[in-house]
Formats: sequence, C-alpha cells, structure tokens
Amino acid sequence: MGEYIRGVVVKLHLTPEQEVMFKKNYGCTRKTHNELLNKYKAKYGDDSTKIPTKTELNQFLNESKEELPYLRQTESTSLQQARDDLHKAFTNSAKSKRHHPPKFHSRKKTRPSFRQTIRQDKKPVENNTVTLRKHGEIEFSTSVENLDLLNSPETKFNNLTVYYDGLKHYAVFNIETNPPEQLSLTEEHIGCDINSNKNGWLVTSDGQKEFFDVDHDNQMIKHINRLMSRCRKGSRRWKKLQKRLQKWYNKRTNQLDDYIEKLTYQIVKKYDTIVFEENYSTIKILIGGEQNMVFPLSRFIKRLKDKFQLYKPKADGVQFVKSKNTSRTCHHCGHINKELDVKTRNWKCPNCNKILDRDVNAAINILNRWFNGGSLKNT
Repeated sequence: MGEYIRGVVVKLHLTPEQEVMFKKNYGCTRKTHNELLNKYKAKYGDDSTKIPTKTELNQFLNESKEELPYLRQTESTSLQQARDDLHKAFTNSAKSKRHHPPKFHSRKKTRPSFRQTIRQDKKPVENNTVTLRKHGEIEFSTSVENLDLLNSPETKFNNLTVYYDGLKHYAVFNIETNPPEQLSLTEEHIGCDINSNKNGWLVTSDGQKEFFDVDHDNQMIKHINRLMSRCRKGSRRWKKLQKRLQKWYNKRTNQLDDYIEKLTYQIVKKYDTIVFEENYSTIKILIGGEQNMVFPLSRFIKRLKDKFQLYKPKADGVQFVKSKNTSRTCHHCGHINKELDVKTRNWKCPNCNKILDRDVNAAINILNRWFNGGSLKNT
C-alpha cells in the first residue's frame, strides 16, 4: 500500500438521539477552542506573538474540563483535536503572514464540526455503517466506488471529521490507500487567458471558452432573501425559508466544487503544460454578472498543480509568464496595437490585417511566451 492520503466524504443518517449528541459535540468542540484561546490571551495578552506549547494548551484543556464539567461528557479525542488545531494555527501564523492569528469561533460564522482519531488496529467501517466513539453505529450513503474503497482491507484510516452544512450531517474519512494510476504524457501544451465570465472566464489557445453559470441559483437566493425580509425572524415561515435558502447555498457550492474537480482532471489528462499570466490571483471573475460569488482562481490553480503532481509528475505542469501586452500583440506578426481598448473583443491587426479574437489571441501569446523561454515559475 502506498502513502497516498485522500479524503472520502459520506452522508450520515442519524437517529434523533444521535443528532442531539452530535450537536452537543459540535458545541463542546467550539467551546474548547474558545476557552483555550481565552486562557492563552489571559496569560500572555491579546497582542502576544508567543507560540504556546502543546503542554500549555493541554494544561488549559484540563483546567477547562474542571471549570466546565459538561466537557467531560463529550467524546474526548474531538476536544484534543481542537487543541491540536489551535496549536497548528499559532504555528502557521508565526511562519507566514498569509495565515492570520487564531480567532474565536462564533456560532454564526463557524461551521459546526468535530474530528475523532481512529485506532490503527481498528477498522471503523463495516459495509455502509461507521462506528464512532460515544455515538455508536451510524449508517451512511456514498458512491459504490467509495464504499468499496472504505471496505477494502488495504485502506488505512487516520481520522474522521464530522460536519454539518445546515441541513445534513457528513463525515470525511482521512485514509491512506494506493495512489491512482498515472496518466501518460501527451506532449500537448495550452495557454490560458482569464476574463470575466461573460466572455468565457477561461479562454484557451485552442479557441475553447469555459463558462460557469449559476445565475439561476443566485436569483433564487436573492428571491428567498426578499421573502425572509418580509417575515418575522424566528417564525415558522422564516425557519422554513431559512432551510430553503441553505439548500440553494449548498447546491451552488457543490456545483462549483464538482465543476473545478472535473475541469482540472480533464485539462491534466489532455495536456502536459498549462500556461497562465502571472497576475491570475488579482483578477476577480464575476459569476453571472453578480458580485456575490467570485470564482476561486487560487483554488482552481492549486487543484491543477495537485493533479499534475499526482497524475503526471514528469510533466511541466502549471507555468506562468508575464502579462504585459498579451492582448494587444498580434500573435501572427507580432505587431503591438497600443490603441486597443478593454471593451473591444475583436480587432483587426493594422499591420497584417488579420482579424483576432482578443481573448484567444492573448491565450496564444501566453503559450508562445512560454515556448520562447519566458517561464516565471516551475511546478
């Protein structure tokens, strides 16, 4: 068995008693995080940059259990995982400025979740049933492929994270299994230009344009929000609309995740190299012309890098080039049209009279710059 770590998500089917226990565990995990952080700030001050040791945090945890006896009634390893997560957050904030110092978890902004460790000599899954400490046996549903993977004797379980999305409870198994079969090299390369979703948020040097349309979802979310504004907060109709709103939020998020996973795999399978402009992270892509959802470009690029490393480690993978004049330069003759404005989507080269699509032309120039040795990063 290889050391390939992956996550498998399953949908849990709880009894009413188990659902009450889960909600208690969610609350105790969040309370533990806040109590440990509060004790740290009381000892070192709000502006302290000192990283607490695991021994200190463990002492804070024991003190919290003495002060709040109901913490002892929940599953113990989930509280220990909250302690370890807090220590990791302190460590990451000290290493990099990208990571902010740990903050208190609020009930409204924090997704309810807890994580349990799994003993190495124990297999928690049997058929479509998972056994959790303190919660007993719980039935779950997933795809046939994931079910076979979880029941395989070669699969090693590390831990299990349970979370609540506002409607349903899910579990994420962290497992070690055999790595997937690597893809063969195709010797195909592609350049990509990033735009607004109106003209295709991703335009390739082959002339393909990718669109991601969730405009209907956005309109439904707006409609339900308007209906909720006319209801008394906490009323039966308001609660019913709240569940309906959460359903549309979850649907939109799931569509985006599924779209990113499928598109990145298709690109990696077909091409050995994909070239972008270096300023991809500064471009905001509006979905359906609305500003309430921005396409996560950084996550899309990261998934591409991960899939290249997993399926094609010998390929050039994701590359970056400088973005200056990629749209204004004619890829046919090299003439730079300095008079080209942003609103013009199709233009005629004044030098060679070739009619160009602005975005496809930019994608071709991006690929040509990489071929001419203009790569900025290698992955």
